[in-house]
Amino acid sequence: MAITTRCALLLGLCWLMLTGCARGPQTCAVCDRDECTGMGFRVTLESGKTITTCCPRCGLHYGASQKVRAYGATDFSTGQSFDAAAATFVSGSDVHPCSRPGAMRDAQGCCAMTTYDRCLPSLVAFREREAAVAFQKKHGGELITFAELVSKK
Repeated sequence: MAITTRCALLLGLCWLMLTGCARGPQTCAVCDRDECTGMGFRVTLESGKTITTCCPRCGLHYGASQKVRAYGATDFSTGQSFDAAAATFVSGSDVHPCSRPGAMRDAQGCCAMTTYDRCLPSLVAFREREAAVAFQKKHGGELITFAELVSKK
């Protein structure tokens, strides 16, 4: 009886560990990369379906060809989600966590150089304009509002 109880407890513990670790990073619906830390972006379609992308640049690219109800951004300084329409963005800074190194391997294992990266120039979202200004002073780039971004389509 004691062995059966121990086995049950051990199996239960293993199950809890596996289910707790089962959720990996979100994968971008546009470029198939893992969601970048502090950069996640959500596009809610008119149908109610929400698409998660690795960064605002991919999210806006995706939304340009869809009927979008709302955009959600992640504040780079706090990691909190918020309405992207209220964001101040920094475009083209030296921080670009989504980009891949210059050399990659193709399906045959040959070296392939990156010539285009949808996530560049980087687009970093901030809820507070002051945080965006401080980030820009340190990392460069251009301050831009959500309204300015979507009007450039």
